Amino acid sequence: LLVGAPRDAEPVNGTRTGAVYSCPLTASTRDCQRLNIELKDEPDKAIIDDMWLGVTVASQREQAGRVLACAHRYTKVLWSGSEDQRRMVGRCYVRGNDLDLDLSDEWQTYHHEMCNANTDTDETGMCQMGTSAGFTTNIIYFGAPGAYNWQGCSGGWRKGSWRGRYEVWDSQGAPWCPPLTVGAVTGYTAEVAKAVLQKDVVTMVTGAPRYQHTGAVYLLSHSPRQTLQRSLLLPGPQVGSYFGSAIALADLNNDGWKDLVVGAPYYFERKQEVGGAVYVYMNEVGGFQLHPSLVLTGPSYSGFGFAVASIGDVNQDGFQDIAVGAPFEGHGKVYIYHSSAEGLQDKPRQV
Repeated sequence: LLVGAPRDAEPVNGTRTGAVYSCPLTASTRDCQRLNIELKDEPDKAIIDDMWLGVTVASQREQAGRVLACAHRYTKVLWSGSEDQRRMVGRCYVRGNDLDLDLSDEWQTYHHEMCNANTDTDETGMCQMGTSAGFTTNIIYFGAPGAYNWQGCSGGWRKGSWRGRYEVWDSQGAPWCPPLTVGAVTGYTAEVAKAVLQKDVVTMVTGAPRYQHTGAVYLLSHSPRQTLQRSLLLPGPQVGSYFGSAIALADLNNDGWKDLVVGAPYYFERKQEVGGAVYVYMNEVGGFQLHPSLVLTGPSYSGFGFAVASIGDVNQDGFQDIAVGAPFEGHGKVYIYHSSAEGLQDKPRQV
């Protein structure tokens, strides 16, 4: 189990860089090990104190796959004479299956930077890349919600393009940034998968929880020029609900198509004492209705839907299951929902 601890301090010098821990699945609470991600403390070039390493942790989810850890507050320092300017561009680190750095692996040594620190907040100088991130067998992707005055962007790279005899990294076009949406924080969450809009083609799904104050989720596909383009926008239901701040993709009914689960943790219904909601959109052979197939809600002030995740088939019935986090309910709770041929069940199986 890999766990991010973005406010953790370095054990030697006390610098609050954040960290990632590797924890064996045992009954012990004392056998977690801090990953040795070498961080250079060069304050005249970059600020690593309070960079929140571990804010995003992801796995390729395949045998001998790699792991990814991001620090969205990593800040580069630029100098103009004696005056310094700081650019919170973010940074991500890739490590191998053994959790060590392998300099012969280009996944781990390629820069994977989608923001230009030489620009200001009107462009990508405060992009906070790594607020969301992940990868598949050959694609690594990032969200950068701070780009263009918090309009936000999403983008990534594909490993496997060939130039002559050499396999190289290929940018998936320029990062996709929705126009005229300042403050939408697009890229706050991001996922990629096949069988979303097309069977054998990857779709990027990215959340913009402040889009027009209600939030939204974009489904992005590749244009003929291989740049990302918007194929569908799912709007949020309520002002301030933060719809799109958590998303998950899973084939809930085993029809071969990925369904979409979206969290809106600040949704509320005062009279019904509801706090937080999760929206389930069932895939209709590569398409989605604008209205959800199912809405799950939590108790008041619970933050239900703050996190959602596809957790595999935990009860071994052949259907994918979903976990929903409610961090403000008591000391925090996780709801486990099972699925069936009809889709996600409307009652949790375990809390």
